[in-house]
Amino acid sequence: MGLMAPYLQANVYFQLKLMTKYGELMPALDQAATFLQLMATQRRRLHQLLVYPVGLLASMALVFVTLRIVILPQLQQELGHGSGVANGWRIYLISGGGLLMGAIVILGWRWWHHQSSLLRAKWVLHWPVVGHLFRAYYAYYLTLNLSQMVHSGLSVKQMLRVLDQLPEQALLHQLATMLTQRLAAGDSPIGWLQAQPYIPPQVIVLLQKGSTTPQLGRELTAYSRMQYRELVQRSEQGLAIVQPLLLGIVALLIVGAYLSLLLPMYQNLQGVT
Repeated sequence: MGLMAPYLQANVYFQLKLMTKYGELMPALDQAATFLQLMATQRRRLHQLLVYPVGLLASMALVFVTLRIVILPQLQQELGHGSGVANGWRIYLISGGGLLMGAIVILGWRWWHHQSSLLRAKWVLHWPVVGHLFRAYYAYYLTLNLSQMVHSGLSVKQMLRVLDQLPEQALLHQLATMLTQRLAAGDSPIGWLQAQPYIPPQVIVLLQKGSTTPQLGRELTAYSRMQYRELVQRSEQGLAIVQPLLLGIVALLIVGAYLSLLLPMYQNLQGVT
């Protein structure tokens, strides 16, 4: 199993490793194959949807740069408008603004990756467009792993020890660490779990019902399958708005290019006449 680790996602590898040691491997292989097939299909569809908007955006950027750097300065020079000093300051301002935006993006990316997985899971649920998709994914991912561990007959302490073997940045590892700390302090973890937005309330209800272990495993498995269907539906809805959204952004950029380039050219031509 260790030889497969470089070729699998961390969550899929963990599921297979767990089932190899504690449960039945064939259901885990089937679930992993279904999830990977979904990801591959949606990734391929996303690439197909991005081809036209990204190509259009690249063409528009080429036209914008050509107008800004080549045509507009030459036209202003021929018409006798503008000065080299003003154009120089404009270039410096544009370059400085671009560098500043790049620095902000890099610092924001580094800051984001230094946050804990639990905090990132909370925040992404509030993102527009993709928040519902992440909510469905976390619900499916958490209940699937929990159902597998319940089916394996592991106690709560054994589950926490198993999850503690994951990398420190893994969501399940950090979740197990928080639960271990609360249990060690004598606190009930249910209240804390209810406050976590990425944990479905239905899972808390199932855990508090007092069902037998086999019944709880079946209920969690059924709920994880329902969340998988929800994940598929949300991903389809997200893909459906990707292309219109990008085309809308391209349209706004075209209008902005018109206002920033063509209007000054029109004003210069009016000054000649």
